[in-house]
Amino acid sequence: MLSQLVKMVRNLLKDLLVCEINIEKSTTALLLEERFNINWAFDEYNHLEPTFHVRASIEEEIVIKPGEILPIPTGLYPQLLSPRFEIEIRSLTSLLWEQGLVQAEGITYFPYTFRNEIYILIENKSEEARVIYPAQKIALFSVKQQPKMIIKWVHQIEESPWKMGSSKSFINKIKNKKSIIKDGVNYTRDDIKRYIGEENES
Repeated sequence: MLSQLVKMVRNLLKDLLVCEINIEKSTTALLLEERFNINWAFDEYNHLEPTFHVRASIEEEIVIKPGEILPIPTGLYPQLLSPRFEIEIRSLTSLLWEQGLVQAEGITYFPYTFRNEIYILIENKSEEARVIYPAQKIALFSVKQQPKMIIKWVHQIEESPWKMGSSKSFINKIKNKKSIIKDGVNYTRDDIKRYIGEENES
């Protein structure tokens, strides 16, 4: 049974692109490895899910107040060996569920040209102060293929032959409201609120 599973995994992986990355560990990460008897290298649970945990490279506990956003170092200095890929860091579901802590940016990308330590902006969404501990797992690390972009600026783009999804219908609603406002007319603040809506104020 095990040999059949191994064979199936090999067949699934044989056509996948390979992304090579050199990663340097920070001095703090090396100290934490000795203190907690852990390996700062990534845990690999199975080859079909190339996503790895990222740890907090801090020597002391950090308290994050409700609504606060703090940068947390990871102890990872990556070097992508191909510009065809970029590193993707995203929130750890268990951290959100257990502590209400998320990555403030949602997903953060680090391109081929990045040569520095990865920091993660952690936001406390809960109503209580939360603690990040040294070497705690705080995010997920993976890579994404990055295609080369060729942009051509045109006078007007073509109309789509397909119906626009309902999730984008708010754009037309905003444009329809703004079309009511005419150039050369002086509007009061109340007029603007009535046409556009208070929720659109900056």
